[in-house]
Amino acid sequence: MIQNRVRMPEYLRRGCARKLQTVETSNIFRAILASLLEEDWTTPNVVELLFSREHRLLGRSAGAVSFKAFHCAQRGLIRNIHGIAAVAELDGDELGYLLGRVAKIKVA
Repeated sequence: MIQNRVRMPEYLRRGCARKLQTVETSNIFRAILASLLEEDWTTPNVVELLFSREHRLLGRSAGAVSFKAFHCAQRGLIRNIHGIAAVAELDGDELGYLLGRVAKIKVA
């Protein structure tokens, strides 16, 4: 039973990645989703995400020293995730996993 709990997040991560990878979206949103799911779908790859104190999303690419601001606020990111989740037909657990990943993004 405990082993299933440990494996569940990985199972959800892989399910989200499989479903979302096929959905057409902007390269920036694709990079953000890939970062949330610890995938490498874009070049450059976003390796770290932060929210500013003003709730703006910041991202750091592989090899970059500093963060760059995305034209996306926390609310907009959550709204966009709900929208793409419907298109990708994520189930409730998969959507919850993805929103949980957003909730874990640190504030700078």
